[in-house]
Amino acid sequence: MNQWDGLFSLTDFVKRIVYDGVSDKTSFRVWCKSHEQEMEAFFGYTRRQGMPPITSLVSASFHPTEPLIMLNYTAGAHNTLHEFPEGWTWPLRFCRGIVFDNTGMIVAQAFSKFFNYGEHPETMDLPEHESFEATLKYDGHLGIIFRYKEKFFITTRGDFLSPTAKMAEVMLQRYVTRYNWNTKMGEGFTLLVEVVHPSTKVFVDYGGREELVLLSVRINGSHREWAYSHVARLGNDLGLSVAERWGGDSLSDLKKFMQDFSVANTEGYVVCFPASMLRVKFKFATYINMMVAKKLSYKYLMQRMISGNLDKMIGNLPEEVFERAQEMLEILKSIVRDESLGDKEKKDKLYGLVSLKDSTQYYRKICRDFLVHSGKA
Repeated sequence: MNQWDGLFSLTDFVKRIVYDGVSDKTSFRVWCKSHEQEMEAFFGYTRRQGMPPITSLVSASFHPTEPLIMLNYTAGAHNTLHEFPEGWTWPLRFCRGIVFDNTGMIVAQAFSKFFNYGEHPETMDLPEHESFEATLKYDGHLGIIFRYKEKFFITTRGDFLSPTAKMAEVMLQRYVTRYNWNTKMGEGFTLLVEVVHPSTKVFVDYGGREELVLLSVRINGSHREWAYSHVARLGNDLGLSVAERWGGDSLSDLKKFMQDFSVANTEGYVVCFPASMLRVKFKFATYINMMVAKKLSYKYLMQRMISGNLDKMIGNLPEEVFERAQEMLEILKSIVRDESLGDKEKKDKLYGLVSLKDSTQYYRKICRDFLVHSGKA
């Protein structure tokens, strides 16, 4: 299923659930459970052994006052489909904050799911000689701005009423009033912004800044977005800062730049190839180190060993963090190597490496997968 077919199929999916009376999160979950095969058809999803059911991969949010439905892929999709890249069908990839009204019309279209460099088959062999644009990747929360029935809305991809959406709504109204958006922005396209605020901080410190940074302008119902020069012009009209553009034009140079350990407090760049609309994330090694150090856990290490990219992810860690990672890895390996333990005892030991609170079903599944992987290695 290509991109266009995927978008049409997702529109048909929304029309179907509206026709069947789905109007809130509870009725959506009930409908999905009783229509699994139909969902697979709508999403072009072929489930093979080990893959999660499509019903666990899609969630919906319903606006409290307007007839609007937002679709998102779930945390389960993010956490499991790295093993099954074919599971990221186009309809599922579009479920990243896309908003429909109850007629099936798209009223807001965010970025479809895109991947880090080398994370997915489509990002492993990039068109080195094709022109591209690289813009700074901000480290806040994505805001999705659209106009509907003469009103301006902003939401995050998770929920219409998420804490960030509520906070960003206050910020948005300041821009709308001060810069007279009513005369400058109509319906039919979506503004994608980074919500920069102390409450949205992940790793990068923006020094208390509170602003909306314009990343892209997308045309609803298509796969097109505005050129950077047009985005910059609209941003100026609306009083929005615009994502900084990298000054180079060589993909090889950009890759080398990502390994510059003198760069601090910056996440990376997003590269877009206009000809194919392929979008790829590039992150600085220093930022990856911060991510790994924070996420360093037995679960993370087992996941990296299963996926085969352990050395890449921990090789450049600061010395003290790297030493701790090595200690944890040795504990994992010693459990696997202990011939006095049967499979059940090994599982129990792995389960016991974390607190009772953290020993979730998902953590235990990773432990089991890790033992299976270690037996094959």
